[in-house]
Amino acid sequence: MNKEDLASIRRELKVNNSKLNLQEICSYYIKQESKDILCSEVLYFAMMDEEKKELFLKNFKKVLSGKIDSKTFELEFKDNKLGQNSTQRNMLDTLKTEDFREATFKIVNKILAETCEIYDKDFMISFVRGEVYKSIKKDNDEIDDEKAYSLGFFIGSICPIVLPKKALNFDFEEREFKTSVPMNVTINTDAPYEGFMFPSFSEDAAETDKVVYYTQKENQPNQLFVENVLDCELKLTAEADKARFLEVVRDVVGTEIEPEVVSNIYTEIGRRLEVEAESGEVSLIGLKDMERILESSGIATEDKLQSSFLEIMGAENYEFKASSLAPNFKTKSIKIDSGTASITIGPEDLKNVKQVTKDGIRYLMIRIDDAATLEGFDLVTEEL
Repeated sequence: MNKEDLASIRRELKVNNSKLNLQEICSYYIKQESKDILCSEVLYFAMMDEEKKELFLKNFKKVLSGKIDSKTFELEFKDNKLGQNSTQRNMLDTLKTEDFREATFKIVNKILAETCEIYDKDFMISFVRGEVYKSIKKDNDEIDDEKAYSLGFFIGSICPIVLPKKALNFDFEEREFKTSVPMNVTINTDAPYEGFMFPSFSEDAAETDKVVYYTQKENQPNQLFVENVLDCELKLTAEADKARFLEVVRDVVGTEIEPEVVSNIYTEIGRRLEVEAESGEVSLIGLKDMERILESSGIATEDKLQSSFLEIMGAENYEFKASSLAPNFKTKSIKIDSGTASITIGPEDLKNVKQVTKDGIRYLMIRIDDAATLEGFDLVTEEL
């Protein structure tokens, strides 16, 4: 699964879409402290008013949003080589069952038993089941709208419930100020704690041995939810993957490195992402790929890389995702720190940075095209 696979499903989640057929939505109101289910509700999507449809769809789209391996993760079920994972079988049954409410109720009870202590408020768990219709491609890659097939799925979302606040209101009839305490709570559908979709999709085909998991907190998946509710293997986040990549680089080159070398490494990774965008295939970087990247960036790896890679990664066949390693090339995503200052800079400008010493004093030099400003003033330029 890549970001385009995820986006292709997300794009279909809109009201009055002829290619989308949503069926039931089951919702449960949970008290955080007692784990009591205060209310459960089953509604058919077609029977809802437009405003309610929009709110639910916006919430479910959120579960399919965010950078892959940072906020959304494609996970495989544990011990599932022969399709014997019971959670996977239950999810397949949930797609087809005539009693969607009963199937989701079992998932809710699993969540309450395994992970709900981490939620700091009362919360709502909602599920939707549906299918999207995809047109078949002809041999020449043109779309044949007359031939289509459906992809079934269901999504679960866990949203915090926000308690009402007291407010001071003005009563126009009695001409006086009064306090007001709203009785209805608010479901924060814009910021779900976490959620999931089953199955995963790749190139418009279902992958029923995998599930898509979403977390509100970037690079902080809920281990209890992943392992005990979804029964999946927890994988490295993009942040952790990048940290281990840099640890290998550090073990090869030492603790010091020139900014231009780092710039070259990111440029090489960026080229791989460009190929990924064109081909649609996830770009992976193994040991040999890493060797080529480092050597083309000016780092002599010799025999050090292989031993460092094996020691840190635990296996020579480990592969990094290029998307996990690359900085954001559209922003000033690189941070340079010292005890005096913290500076952010774009990856392409790293080659313009140098650390120098003069008269025993260390300086950070950055080549700039325009005058630097301070509190709205242009800085005075001095000759070295």
